[in-house]
Amino acid sequence: MKIKISLFSLCAVLSLGAASGAKAPAPATVHYEVKLQSLAFGNCGVRKMWIKGNNMRWEGKSQKLPVCIVKNADGTFLIHPWNKIAAKYPTGSSRSNPKVLFPGPTGSIQGFLKSVKAEKCGREVVNEKKCTIYSYMDPVSRRQCRIWIDDKSTKPVKLLMRGRRAKMDTLTAVYTKYEVGIGIADSVFELPKGYAVRPMPDELKASKTTASERRALRAKADKQKKESS
Repeated sequence: MKIKISLFSLCAVLSLGAASGAKAPAPATVHYEVKLQSLAFGNCGVRKMWIKGNNMRWEGKSQKLPVCIVKNADGTFLIHPWNKIAAKYPTGSSRSNPKVLFPGPTGSIQGFLKSVKAEKCGREVVNEKKCTIYSYMDPVSRRQCRIWIDDKSTKPVKLLMRGRRAKMDTLTAVYTKYEVGIGIADSVFELPKGYAVRPMPDELKASKTTASERRALRAKADKQKKESS
């Protein structure tokens, strides 16, 4: 009996050792870039997203105004490049969700199409790529969306987002890059050196769109320039 118990204990120890020595799975990564076009305002610049596990970095630039949101283990921050401040969103803010910033896929295309219950609705050649078109309603913004998926690479090519009339603009995004499972340095999700961390201003905590954030930040920057001049 002692021999059996000893053998059992040895096996248990070996099993624990093997488990502790096993490498943890690498966090899922994705990086994409899109050119955004508004039906009402025309060219809206470029949007870029990096995701690594729970970390995220989102960059946008419209009319020479850069906007950057960084999410890491310390929270979610809106980066103010002109006054070197990282404004921290409240815990539980929707800004920590990549799909709030852009209602497209953030990983496996097939997994995404299944999660939003997308339906095939046609075929079309876009930029010399034969594509299958899928329609779905974005569960976050409630926009009616259509996405063009390249038959050969299975990567997204274009995304059309329609909002409620007079309330949401119609947007078209053309993908220039979509990469899954690539190496992304942890430094991408670090706050810039020399930036002071501050709580998110009250006027931006309740904002519902990144456009609202941009307008508020632009107005604040203009006010600061006038005061300093």
